[in-house]
Amino acid sequence: MLRISKSLASGAYRRRGLPCLQKSAFMRLLSSAPTPTPPDDDDATSDYFSVLGVDRSFTLSSDELKSKYKRLMTEFHPDRHASSSIEEKSYNASLAAKVTRAYGVIENPLSRALHLLELNGAAIEESDSAIVDGSLLMEVMEIREAIEDASTDEELRPILKLCQEKQSELCAELAGAFREERIDDAKALAAKLQYWNRIEETIMEKISEVA
Repeated sequence: MLRISKSLASGAYRRRGLPCLQKSAFMRLLSSAPTPTPPDDDDATSDYFSVLGVDRSFTLSSDELKSKYKRLMTEFHPDRHASSSIEEKSYNASLAAKVTRAYGVIENPLSRALHLLELNGAAIEESDSAIVDGSLLMEVMEIREAIEDASTDEELRPILKLCQEKQSELCAELAGAFREERIDDAKALAAKLQYWNRIEETIMEKISEVA
């Protein structure tokens, strides 16, 4: 585990206090982390699991999901409806677009978890900053400092590995929480996954810069 510098920790507490720091960081996270793509039709509560014809579950087979997506896209492909009316072609195109949106949400563990929370009436909001504990925030601050200080691929790869391991652990915990319908726990775990997902994006951006 990386060690937090005393100056970083004490400075954060002195200047703003941990509760304020948590809320500020949480709001920045909500504005930058990926979220499920909203439907562009009148149904604001679209169930993307239903669109793809898969179980509403966090634990899904990647192969089954990909197979369902390909089958649906083949069904709605323009070549299959070349002789259809303009209205039918437009309708099939809109269905294909919805399937593509659904697949983009469900194939990613983070957006899948966020979509499940939405479907359960428990979407993560700005007012939920307290669900992320202070120890995680301090660890994230320390890792961000390490990323900023890194200047080579060799320095960044161990941090990336740690980040990916954290996400794997959280996904395993999320699977259990959703399976046992512990929605409050799932909500807290999804919030943590958002943090680690954003850190991975930051690391990949830095790796491309130093390559």
